[in-house]
Amino acid sequence: MGKLRFLISIIIGKIVYLIGKPFGKSTNLPGIIMLKICPDALARFKMPEKVICVTGTNGKTGTSNLLTHIIKSSGKTVLNNSKGSNMATGLVSALVTDSTLSGKIKSDVAVLEVDERSSQYIYTRFTPDIILCTNLFRDSIMRNGHSEFIFDKINDYLSKDTVLVLNGNDGISGLLGENVCERVFFSVEKTERSTKECEDTVCDLIACPKCNHKLDFEYYHYNHIGVPKCANCGFALPESKFTATDVDFENGTFKVKGADGESLTLTFQKGNFFNVFNITGAVAVCRLLGISEEVIQSSTEDLSSKTGRFDQKNFGGVEIISMLSKNQNPISCSQSLKYLNSADGEKDVVLLITDSNDSVHGHEDISWLYDTDFSPLKNDNIKNIYIGGTRCFDTAACLEIKGIDTAKLKLFTDYGKLADELCKEASDDRKVVVYFELYATRVVKMIKDKMNSRGGEKE
Repeated sequence: MGKLRFLISIIIGKIVYLIGKPFGKSTNLPGIIMLKICPDALARFKMPEKVICVTGTNGKTGTSNLLTHIIKSSGKTVLNNSKGSNMATGLVSALVTDSTLSGKIKSDVAVLEVDERSSQYIYTRFTPDIILCTNLFRDSIMRNGHSEFIFDKINDYLSKDTVLVLNGNDGISGLLGENVCERVFFSVEKTERSTKECEDTVCDLIACPKCNHKLDFEYYHYNHIGVPKCANCGFALPESKFTATDVDFENGTFKVKGADGESLTLTFQKGNFFNVFNITGAVAVCRLLGISEEVIQSSTEDLSSKTGRFDQKNFGGVEIISMLSKNQNPISCSQSLKYLNSADGEKDVVLLITDSNDSVHGHEDISWLYDTDFSPLKNDNIKNIYIGGTRCFDTAACLEIKGIDTAKLKLFTDYGKLADELCKEASDDRKVVVYFELYATRVVKMIKDKMNSRGGEKE
């Protein structure tokens, strides 16, 4: 009976995918319906020879997309839930599009982005060959609670047959899989911007995870990411097999050194330090898969400007830079804002960082704003700060408390009016930097379309 239910669910899932695709309803809907028909559908697919899962608080989508690109460049076919629908319904939707009617996945490799909280459901349905965890930070309080809670969600459902690829600068996620499975670490060496003390608003790792003594750091990259060491019990993370060195922020280049002496010179998005970690983690996975240095080198060059949700183009004579800033995630938002410190020239900033669908989702908690480092908005070369959404007043109040010049703030509960005002006031000699949360993608498109009417898009 179970096999029959699975077969029926696959047939209906494929039909729903084909019908829903033109309307943008194919990301989750096939999986939702399939799991109603066959609740254990995820366990019944015959997975390919290699299954790689990418999880963590920040960087999942960009890293999994980069992995997919490199592996495809090596000559393999790859299944990837590239749209970032990373819970069970999204994974089932992705799998059914690449399966035969019997449930056999046709691709050589599956690269699956996995929501951290879904670990219990997903890792008990199939065993990944490799799990890459990018990092663990505080995230949405209502959904994720705190990083230790998410740690347990992942750690409790790991298999001894999985290889973990872990961030060797993260004293939280770096403890995953101890005494459970094989672990391989990647890290980033000290850079010119590393600091002796944590200069960010929040630090999620203060006490030693082994003895609870006050934890020391050789240096910090950002927040709790750095080199933690305990003077009391000797705690330290294991040595990394893959290490990023010589990070050049001005030119956007760095090197990755492997344990066997190999060295690759790679590029990253200038101003996006997250990108260095994500690329290094992806390189680690690819080397474990046996992909050559040459393929990795050429593939990362091809995709160096596309590993995150970042776009930079000229619309109507105005350069617009749009950057995804994960909603209710202060670490992601803070790191995105640091781009302003490296971008030359005068700028107008647009903040679409609170939930544009707040009336639907009901995200009442705005405490994450106060964990966010908004200090880059104090730069003299920032002329105007446009804030959109029903929570624009909450954001403005936070910025005022944090010392941002309120004379620069322009508040709009109506996104259309914000776009109109921006188009009217934008200057050809000023960049526009738009920070947007996932559900505000349509607002960013509207801004670009209206600005585009001023003279067309120019590369």
